[in-house]
Amino acid sequence: MIREKGRDMGKSKVTIKEIADMAGVSIATVSHVINRTRYVRPELVDKIEKIIVETGYQNKIADKERKLLVGRESTIVAVIPNIESTIYRDMVAYVKQLVSVQGYQFLVAITDNDLKEEAQVLAGLLVNKKVAGIIHAPVSDVASNYTKLIQSGMPFVCVERNILGEGIDSVEFRDREAIFKGADYLLSSGHKNVLFFRESTDSTTKDERTRGFLNALEKYNINTNDANIVDVTLEKGEDDCMLAIQKALRRYRPTAVLAGGNRITLYLMKTLRDMGIDCPGEISVVGFGDESWSELTYPPLTILRRDVKGLSAKAVGMLFEKINTGVAISHDCYADVELVVRKSTKMLDNGPFGDKAAAPDSVVLTKEEKHRLKAGHYRVAISFHYTGTSWAELHEKGIREELEQFGIDVVSVMDAHFDSELQNAQLDGIRLQKPDAVIAIPADDSRTREKFQELSKVSKLVFISNVPDGMSKNSYVSCVSVNESENGTNTGRMLGEYCKENKKKKAGFIIHGAAFYGTRVRDNAAERIIKDSYPDIDIVTIRSFGEISNAYQVAKDVITANPEIEAMYVSWDRPALLAIKALKELGREDVAVFTTDLDHGIARCMEEGIVKGLSTQRPYEQGRAAAAVVAKSLVSEEQLPKYVGVQPYQVEPKQLRLAWKEIFHESMPDRLG
Repeated sequence: MIREKGRDMGKSKVTIKEIADMAGVSIATVSHVINRTRYVRPELVDKIEKIIVETGYQNKIADKERKLLVGRESTIVAVIPNIESTIYRDMVAYVKQLVSVQGYQFLVAITDNDLKEEAQVLAGLLVNKKVAGIIHAPVSDVASNYTKLIQSGMPFVCVERNILGEGIDSVEFRDREAIFKGADYLLSSGHKNVLFFRESTDSTTKDERTRGFLNALEKYNINTNDANIVDVTLEKGEDDCMLAIQKALRRYRPTAVLAGGNRITLYLMKTLRDMGIDCPGEISVVGFGDESWSELTYPPLTILRRDVKGLSAKAVGMLFEKINTGVAISHDCYADVELVVRKSTKMLDNGPFGDKAAAPDSVVLTKEEKHRLKAGHYRVAISFHYTGTSWAELHEKGIREELEQFGIDVVSVMDAHFDSELQNAQLDGIRLQKPDAVIAIPADDSRTREKFQELSKVSKLVFISNVPDGMSKNSYVSCVSVNESENGTNTGRMLGEYCKENKKKKAGFIIHGAAFYGTRVRDNAAERIIKDSYPDIDIVTIRSFGEISNAYQVAKDVITANPEIEAMYVSWDRPALLAIKALKELGREDVAVFTTDLDHGIARCMEEGIVKGLSTQRPYEQGRAAAAVVAKSLVSEEQLPKYVGVQPYQVEPKQLRLAWKEIFHESMPDRLG
């Protein structure tokens, strides 16, 4: 019966519009089912395919395919500026795959970004009877340059770039939004002097990217007339481009750079290498594009990564709609750009008194100063808030190794066991030893102030992590700390990305309730990045633990009261281990934990899978930095930075062993204690 009906109705030459009406769907949906260009619900596919068979429309499809096979209107052509850029190289591969399964041949034409060359290419395609449609990345955005193409009736779709005018179909990236994301990330990280390199072509792409950069400046109340923007002419070749980048870096002296294209990103990284500029120590970099090498650089590059596969699929789907129906139905004409944060950027941090963080390597001793240190027989004491962790051991190791090279003796190492009264008594003992300098981590920001004030009158003081409340800037030499704002932001961002990727929406925060400057900054930064960048994530509850031992019960209470929680932030590793113990006892190892600081216990939990990410201090480097400041202060009248910031290190499970080696300066043991 179906075959007989198909023969009768087939004679009436049923159209794709009639098929759509019978199925109660749009023409576009029928086109997607026929061409397999977009997902359609299985029940709709079955319904449409049944109607196609019953009406005999499949004969029309078969006739078209046979015609294609003999050569008429059998070819799709991609007209692109070059195949050097990764975007066009990848796009060609994706488009070829998509059109080939439809029975079309595929060709590529290169314009070298030259308008005359492009005009000749298009003129040839318009008279070629084999060409069924064109995927076009135009050289210009001016419609008058494409009058013949527009009036020819040839189905075409612009990709990545656009031609300004009515009725011109295109699939583009969200360029304005992308550059805004990159600039906003740098500006929110404390960078005010951001340099934007853009391609010098006249195109809507350039205009949209520029608008995105200016919008970000406006958000942070930076006068857009002062925007640092440099055009790079790619057609001049690599050497000229790198020279232009070099001149701009010397002229503007930015703390951060945003690249506006694939090749600009490559030339920028080469220029930084040739100039000996440390990234991100001296300049933070956000690249742009789809280069596979961006993850393999040192450091791995933070990048705006474009969804080239998605762009290609949308463009081919739109082109087939035009070929099959004469019009493009799609309203979604943008492909996404994602900000992938790696390690080529850093946050600019401020110390307790608002001092900008200086890099550890900014403290340099002269040859003469080193001689004076060795001849001076100087003595240093260390006052820790607690020594029972690898964190403290690495600090002490860094301090000792740095001081030993200058002949400076460590006369005592005190452990206050987080007891402010005990630390006060120990500080009295240290004062009796009369050391030339003291390196200290306060056990309490308020209760130890008086004793540290007394000690500052007889010894030079260098603090690690935080300065006691109420101490004046003149009473201590410097404070050395990890960039706690970045530490918290890293951890919060990892939690956010995990929830986004795994479609999780409920998070709980367990923070330090004590008034420590460092942990307060860290916890606030983690909370802020979730609220600002991941609006779909609901922070169900924020609870504080005060004393570390309370973290176990706090975590238990949090999960019992809020069983919907799927991810948890805990301020640092020791309370995190107690929170994990509570989770295990409750049978909730499905809750993903994110925290700060790397140690044996947390590494073991990361191997087990419950800890999904952490941002860690670099205690050995922080110890060496504190010791270097002490050494310089003993023999120099030079004004030393009041705040020295060390960049934290981001750790994910797949990078655990590499991270361990970076932090502990030794291979990770096969069995973690």
